[in-house]
Amino acid sequence: MKIGISNCGKNRNFGGEMGDNFWTILCFSFNLVYIVTALYGWLLKRFFVPEAYRHDVKELYPARRSVAGFYLLQLFELPYLIKVCQPEALFYVNGAGLLVFSSFMLVMVENYFYQKGYSIRKRLLFLFPMWACWVALIIPVFEKSLFTPDYQLIMTIVVLVVFTGYMFMLDRFRRRLMRRVRELDEDEYSNEEDFPVKFAKSVRLLPLALCLMLVVNFLLNDVTVKMIRDIIFTVVDVWFAIYTLNPHRKLKQMPKELQVEEVEKEEVPTHRRVTDEQAKEMEAKMLELIKSEKLYLEDHFTLTDLVKRMNTNKTYLSEVIAHSEYGSFYQLINTLRIDHACWMLGEDPTLKMEQVALASGFSSGSAFSQVFKRIKGVSPSEYLREK
Repeated sequence: MKIGISNCGKNRNFGGEMGDNFWTILCFSFNLVYIVTALYGWLLKRFFVPEAYRHDVKELYPARRSVAGFYLLQLFELPYLIKVCQPEALFYVNGAGLLVFSSFMLVMVENYFYQKGYSIRKRLLFLFPMWACWVALIIPVFEKSLFTPDYQLIMTIVVLVVFTGYMFMLDRFRRRLMRRVRELDEDEYSNEEDFPVKFAKSVRLLPLALCLMLVVNFLLNDVTVKMIRDIIFTVVDVWFAIYTLNPHRKLKQMPKELQVEEVEKEEVPTHRRVTDEQAKEMEAKMLELIKSEKLYLEDHFTLTDLVKRMNTNKTYLSEVIAHSEYGSFYQLINTLRIDHACWMLGEDPTLKMEQVALASGFSSGSAFSQVFKRIKGVSPSEYLREK
């Protein structure tokens, strides 16, 4: 961790004091640009509302304040700007950056999908480890004698432990979110390849990938790596500003059904829109139609298609299916498809699996095998051997 100004230039072959000064100015410039773009991002997110969100910004953009606060927190880079390339400042900014990004990444994602949010007390408790480490990291920047090898080792371990805790919570939330996304997809589609790519899916790995990059930056603790990080984040800030200011930006509203908090608290709706008698009648009518016309054999069959065939209300039908033995439209259709495939294999065991798959409503043999094993507990070939 011997990186100070005195050897910055020599390590990069600029030569002598002039090289040292040039490298210091370069690092300073990129860090300054990054801080300025982050400050602009805060002003933009705090005071500018895109036209598409103006009529109900709290509901359509629930994480707006968290994003603005995250931008403002980038001012934690100022001590490094004052003592650019100094080893104690470099260690501080890399460690603090890792914790700030990991903790607030979780805050922003949860604020987007949790409409009600957390209490201030709970939020402060959640962020306390980050702030405590931040204080411990910044003190040696102004009291250089505290910046010893023992201090660096201890703080490296502490930062990584706290970071691991935040990452564990972020990954747990991501898994819950992905389960909810799949539930919504299974309520509408019978084929997995038809599942739409939603915002929740697009962010499932991005926070983890970003934090992984910051871990590498922290462990290497190198001024060049830090400068590259500043360049990358500056580009992201500029892109995000252009995206926010785009007058043709389309509204992207999160479905209310995707609110993880509500799903965790009550898996089954407390208010039923249809009575038990109505549900049994509708379920019997639905199954009779699906089986008599073999609708489950149709390619890419969806709940919307079924609603049109039955000429009924989609909300009511979704509730009926959710409370049936199948639980979802996906499970209903694929159970009937697997039953059909088993009948075909019973009639002629010599049939090729690809042929059985396509004839049973699946788009491919691999999709058929995956669903077959999920429902029957064994692969199609194992099923044939057991018969």
